[in-house]
Amino acid sequence: MSLNRVEEQLRHTLENWQCWCVSLTKKPVVVEELLAGKTNRSFLVETTSGQVVVRINAKNSRNLGIDRQREAEILLRLQTMGCVPKTLFISEQVLVSEYISGRCWEAGDLENKDNLKKVSNLLDRIQDISLPEKFSRRNYVEYCQNYIQQLPVADQQSERAFIEKLNRAAIAIDQAGWKPVINHHDLVPENIIEAENGVFLLDWEYAAYGHPAIDFIRLYEEQHTSSLIEELLILQQGIDKLWGLVSCRLN
Repeated sequence: MSLNRVEEQLRHTLENWQCWCVSLTKKPVVVEELLAGKTNRSFLVETTSGQVVVRINAKNSRNLGIDRQREAEILLRLQTMGCVPKTLFISEQVLVSEYISGRCWEAGDLENKDNLKKVSNLLDRIQDISLPEKFSRRNYVEYCQNYIQQLPVADQQSERAFIEKLNRAAIAIDQAGWKPVINHHDLVPENIIEAENGVFLLDWEYAAYGHPAIDFIRLYEEQHTSSLIEELLILQQGIDKLWGLVSCRLN
């Protein structure tokens, strides 16, 4: 990501602070860059109403399977849930959101049954949210192909067995009968923060209307009871691998 582009977008966002959905009395000030993100550039910003995070979206979002319009739509539906940061401003290039102060989970936290119950209860509540009248159910074959087609032919050939196995799993999932729900699709420990007022799920840029078990598979893996458990595990692990291959080429 070009530093100049990021600086310009950040400057423009801060100068237009009056468009944010929060009552401020003067221009916000950057405190520091947050270095944990793998895709975007994010900055901790001080305002007269508290700290916020300004995320400057990566130019290659589409290549990574990110739909910013859908992200905005889903975040809007989650605002009253109390489990996501408040969205103060969002566009194709920028997301300004409430800063959540708390402890970011680690892999070991998902081994705790009480922690798993906390997140599972959140997912159940999220999945109860009504979907918009016009929505696109995630087509997992197409989603995987977006990544696969970006790989060099030599990589596609060397990974042929893996790709064929992934495609078979994606086809089986797409052809099965299931009701789509809001899914995070990237529910790794780093995207879970425990604050004084509860657990928050961050980074919804890969969210979509997908299979109801996909987020639970991330939490429980093969212990989750789903008729498509094997295919869902292959799909999730395969998408992770494809993301890594494509991301390396784009950086």
